[in-house]
Amino acid sequence: MSIYCSIKLTEDTQFDFYSEYPIKNKLDEISVIFKEKPNEVCIFIDTIQEAVTTIYRGLSKCVTNQMTLNSTLDIGRVGEKWNVWTNDLSDEVGEDEEDVYQEYWIWSSRDFQTWVYQKDGKSYIELSPSYRWHYVEPIENEEVIPFEAFMKGYKPTVIKITSEQLTILLDSLSKIKHDLGIS
Repeated sequence: MSIYCSIKLTEDTQFDFYSEYPIKNKLDEISVIFKEKPNEVCIFIDTIQEAVTTIYRGLSKCVTNQMTLNSTLDIGRVGEKWNVWTNDLSDEVGEDEEDVYQEYWIWSSRDFQTWVYQKDGKSYIELSPSYRWHYVEPIENEEVIPFEAFMKGYKPTVIKITSEQLTILLDSLSKIKHDLGIS
């Protein structure tokens, strides 16, 4: 795998877009790796178009103050509350149950959820561990951790994004969109 591009978030954190093959068009598959020195985790695998479009849209809404957390959510607790809500869901979401998390959701993998939101005029990216067995049956002989044990060790990563960083991020994503013809 090789890095298609890196998008620096802070001095110690970045998103690396990896691809097994050279990226030639918007439908090529990439893996988004979140690096926080010295750790790195895969947080999303899909086409580069999907990766870039979703985070670009979320961050653009931060510029226009359209990603403000609702009053029931707090900074660094979106993923935690989502995990609890998802664990408590029946097989089907009832008509009266609203997924208040959907508007902040950017990327997901079996192990992580990525959220973008604002609170008090400041923008944040939250990476939250995701309970592996919300939607997937255990693989044969896989050790399943009880949900309660998972939540005891739960620790999200929250990155505060300044307005300057937001502009730089959007410029970097715009360049990728332009280079690959992503609308």
